[in-house]
Amino acid sequence: MSEEIKFKKSNIIGILGIVIIVVFVLVAVRNAISKDNNIGTDLVKGGDSGGNKVVIDGDTQIINLGVANYNYDPSEISVKSGKSVKIIGNMQQLQGCLRAFTIPKMGISKVFSNKDNILEFTPTQKGRFGFSCSMGMGTGTLIVE
Repeated sequence: MSEEIKFKKSNIIGILGIVIIVVFVLVAVRNAISKDNNIGTDLVKGGDSGGNKVVIDGDTQIINLGVANYNYDPSEISVKSGKSVKIIGNMQQLQGCLRAFTIPKMGISKVFSNKDNILEFTPTQKGRFGFSCSMGMGTGTLIVE
């Protein structure tokens, strides 16, 4: 009788293991098909598609900064010198050290948070300026024309 109970328990454990694996695979497939994890401002959509970009609103250049392929998105940002820049951190995408954004050669740094996810500045010098997270894991280039 004891062997029957052990056999039934092992069958139940095996079935539960298979169910867990199937659920994991289904969630992974759903996430792969649905790449639209674009939660942020209404001005710009972001995500794995690289859809984050510069939007001009009057005299302000607005960038929705997110993440794609484990790096900042967009990783290359072109703006006009002398015009206000507003970088909006997409808090649904920016995680960990990517929230600590810095442009060292411009003396600009910002730790994005859910309560304060906007960085505003006006570039006055033309050129190419590297930006990164505090650990240098996420990188990119700000091009001021």
